[in-house]
Amino acid sequence: MSYLPLGFFVLLPIFLIIYIALRQLNNPHLKRRLFNGVMLGYLVILSYLIWFRGLGDARDMLQINLEPFETIKLYLRAYRQETLAFDIIIVNLVGNVVMMFPLGFWLYVKPYGWFRKLLFIILIPVLFEGGQFLLHQLHMVSRSVDVDDWILNSLGIYLGLLLNMGHEQLLSKLLHQSKYKEIKKSKLHIS
Repeated sequence: MSYLPLGFFVLLPIFLIIYIALRQLNNPHLKRRLFNGVMLGYLVILSYLIWFRGLGDARDMLQINLEPFETIKLYLRAYRQETLAFDIIIVNLVGNVVMMFPLGFWLYVKPYGWFRKLLFIILIPVLFEGGQFLLHQLHMVSRSVDVDDWILNSLGIYLGLLLNMGHEQLLSKLLHQSKYKEIKKSKLHIS
């Protein structure tokens, strides 16, 4: 079983349920500690999935792609030519984006400025790819190191951040409209 179905059907729903539950807490200190604990657990699981799941032989030659969008173009060509199964393409392209959404959610609640958030979006995927390189150099596992994985992972963190921002703005707007309607109703009843 690949990590995409595990992520879609197990990890992401569990994370979203915990995230929604934590948002309901009124104690900000407890909320922050619990959320950081959940994210630490998520990072441990994510690290395992990225670094150790579906291992190759550590004696295999390390494959490195430093040309941006080369692997993405390769997958798109394979899809058009029907030379690679669609589920493999989805796992590799969409999976690299979706599995990083929770990190964007976590980043949203952090009291960092945009510059620090941007550094986080860039550096966390670099750490994952660097970990793959290091583990191969230590002859522990064989994984590929790919700039496209970094691009897709960064995109996933950014989209998670944007989704949470959009969610917050929508809730704020709905709450504002609801309060406006209540005020308008109460004024009608007073008249």
